[in-house]
Amino acid sequence: MVHCTPLLLVMCCLLVTPTRAQHTYRALVQDAHEGEPLAGVNVTVEDTTLGAATDADGRVTIRGIPSGRQRLTFSFVGFETLRRVLVFPLADPDAVDVVALEEAHEEMEEVAVAATRTSRTIADLPTRVETIAGEEIDEKISMEPSNISMLLNESPGITVQQTSAVSGGAAIRIQGLDGRYTQMLKDGFPLYGGFSGGLSLLQVPPLDLAQVEIIKGPSSTLYGGDAIAGLVNLVSKTPTDEPTLSLLANATTAGGFDLGSFYTARRERYGLTFLASGNIQQAYDPDEDAFSNLPETRRLTLHPRLFYYPAAQTTVSLSLAGTLERREGGDLHVLAHGPDAGRVFLERNESTRLASQARLDQALTGSGRLTLKNSLSLFDRAITVPGYRFDGRQVATYSEASLLRAGEAHDLVLGLDLRTDAFGEDARVGVERRNYTYTSVGAFAQDTWDATERFTLEAGLRADYHSRFGVFVLPKASLLYRVTDGLSARLGGGLGYKAPTVFLEPSEERAFRGVVPLGDDVQAETSQGGSVDVNYRTLLFDRLAVSINQAFYFTNLRHPLVPAMGEDAEVLRYRSADGAIRTRALEANAKVSLGDVKLFLGYVYLDARADYDGTDARLVLTPAHKTYTVVVYEKHGKGRLGLEAYYTSAQRLTDGRESSGYWVMGVMAERRIGRVGLFLNFENFLDTKQSNYGPVVLGARSDPRFAEIWAPMDGFIINGGLKYTYAP
Repeated sequence: MVHCTPLLLVMCCLLVTPTRAQHTYRALVQDAHEGEPLAGVNVTVEDTTLGAATDADGRVTIRGIPSGRQRLTFSFVGFETLRRVLVFPLADPDAVDVVALEEAHEEMEEVAVAATRTSRTIADLPTRVETIAGEEIDEKISMEPSNISMLLNESPGITVQQTSAVSGGAAIRIQGLDGRYTQMLKDGFPLYGGFSGGLSLLQVPPLDLAQVEIIKGPSSTLYGGDAIAGLVNLVSKTPTDEPTLSLLANATTAGGFDLGSFYTARRERYGLTFLASGNIQQAYDPDEDAFSNLPETRRLTLHPRLFYYPAAQTTVSLSLAGTLERREGGDLHVLAHGPDAGRVFLERNESTRLASQARLDQALTGSGRLTLKNSLSLFDRAITVPGYRFDGRQVATYSEASLLRAGEAHDLVLGLDLRTDAFGEDARVGVERRNYTYTSVGAFAQDTWDATERFTLEAGLRADYHSRFGVFVLPKASLLYRVTDGLSARLGGGLGYKAPTVFLEPSEERAFRGVVPLGDDVQAETSQGGSVDVNYRTLLFDRLAVSINQAFYFTNLRHPLVPAMGEDAEVLRYRSADGAIRTRALEANAKVSLGDVKLFLGYVYLDARADYDGTDARLVLTPAHKTYTVVVYEKHGKGRLGLEAYYTSAQRLTDGRESSGYWVMGVMAERRIGRVGLFLNFENFLDTKQSNYGPVVLGARSDPRFAEIWAPMDGFIINGGLKYTYAP
C-alpha cells in the first residue's frame, strides 16, 4: 500500500481539470458493398481518450467531444481504416452519420499498438509488431474459450510448451527460449512474472480481449527485465456507449464445459466492463493408461473495471480481477475413489490470483499525454502430492509515471517505474525456504523520429537498479525504411536482462520438490538481440490481395540459469552457466485474400543452441522446423468455415534422443443467425498425441514418473456451443 498512496493522491489532484464545451457524435457503420451493419468497429477521436465500438446494429455514440476541428478514426479488422475530419458543433447535432467501410487489402497495417506507447499504427512503427485482433480472437474463442493457450500457440514463431503432465501447466516460448524470457502484460501491467507465471496462460479467459500485441526480440527499454525474447500485451475491451452483453456456452468431448459473459456500458461520465468466466474440466484419459492427460479442473474468474471521465481529456480506470482454481490430476482410480493399496498418486493444485489496477490518462495541450499506473497482485498456490506439500505466495507491485509528447516529426516517451516482487513460502521444519524480496527502479526514454518520408528512426535507453543484482543500462535502436508504398524493411536491436528465480520450468515439472534456493554466486542473465524483416504487399488483378513478410531474429543470452547436474536426483540446484544460449530464427509468412477466401501460410526455422560449459548442442524441445497453413471462407456477419494444418519437426529430448515430427489438423465452422452464433470445431482430428509414440507414464504406479512432453497430450477433441450478443 505504500506504493499505491502517492499515485492515487496525484490522480485525485489531476482530476480537477477545466471543462469546456462538449458535443455528441452519432454514426451508423456499414459494409460499403453489402450495406450490412458492422459490429465491433472501433471509433476514436484522435489526440483524446474518447472512443467507443459499434454495437450489434452498427451504431455508435461518442459524447464529450471538444469544440473545433476533430479527426475521427474508424478501424475494424478486415476493412480499410477510415479517417474523417469534422468540425464541432455539427450543423445538425442529432443527425446520424452513415459511414461505409471498404474491405481491406492488408488490414493489419492500420492497427494502432498500445505496447509501444505512441499509439502509432503498425505501418509507422520501426519496431516489428504483430497483432491478433477482432475476428481472429473471436475465432479462437470459439475453439478454446477457457484460456489463451491456443490463441498464442497457433501464431508463427510462438510455442506454448506444456510443462507438467499432471497439472497441465504451460509456458510460452518465443525463439525457443523458456517462458521466463517473455514478458506477459495485461493492458500494459506486468501481472504474470516469476512464481505467478506457472499457470498464467491457463488462467486468462479471452472473452474480454480486444487485441493481442506481440513483439519478438528485445523489448526491455519500455518494460524492463523479462522481455529478452519479446513481450505479449493483452489489451482489454473498453466501454461502449450502448450497453452490450455477450454470452458464451461451450462443451467438449473431453468433458470440458465453459460459461462466460462480458458486459460493457458507458454514460457521459462513467463506464463499466465486467467479465465473468467459469470452466469445468473432467479428468480425461484418451490413451487409457489410467492416468489423466487433462486434470480435473474447476475455475472461476471475475474481472470488473470502472471508468470515470471527468473531462474530455481525462480517463481514470480502476479494476479488480480474481481467479479461483482447483486442479487434480494423476491416477484416475485415486481421483474417483481415493488412495488404496498400491494406488496413491494424486497431485492437487489450489490457486488464488488477485490483481488490482489503477490508471490515469490525461491528455495535455499540444498532443501530449500523461499516464500514471499502479497495480498490486497476489498469487497463492498450494501443491499436494503423496508425502509432500508446497505452499507459497507472491505479492508484486508495479507503479509507473510516463509522458508522451507527440510532435510533427517526433514522438517522445519518458518514464519512471518502480517494481517490487516478494515470495514467501510455508514450509515444514527442516525444509529450506525459497523466499526472496526484490525491488527495482527504472527510468526510460524513447524517441520515434520521422526523419524523412521514407525513414523513421527509434532510439531508446533504460537504466534499472535491481536490489540484488545491481545496475543495468539497456539501449535499443530501430529503423523503418519505406522503399515504396507496398515495400518496407525494419532493422532493430537492443540489450536485456533477467533477474533469476528458482520458479522455472524444471521446477514446475517436479512440483518444486527438492528445489534448492539460489546461491550467492548466481548472476543476472543478460542478452543482446535483434531482428530484420521485410514486408511486401500488393493487389493483383484488382482482386487478389497478397502480403508477404520475411523476418530474421537472433539472441545471445549470457550466463543462463541452468540446472546443476548432480548425483542426487532428489535435489534440483540452479547455477549460472559459463557461456551462452544462442538462438537464430527465420520466419516467413504469406497471406492471400480473394473475396471471402483467405489463405495464410507460415514457416519458421529455428536454430537454438546451448553453447556453454564446453558443449554446443541444440536446446531441448525446440523443433527446427514448423509450418502453419490456414484457409478460411468467411462472410462478415454471417459465418466462417476453415481448415488448419500445423507441422512440427523432430525435437531433441533431455536424454539425447530425438522425438518424431507430427501434424495437427483441425476444422472450424461457425454460423451467425441474428444475434446468435453457433460453432462446431474438430480439433486435432488426426488424433495426434504423445502416447501414440510411447508410454507417457513411467515407473511404478505408486510413484510414477512422466515422460518429457513434446507433443499434444489430449488428442482428437470436438467442441461446440453458442455465442449470443445483445445490444439495444
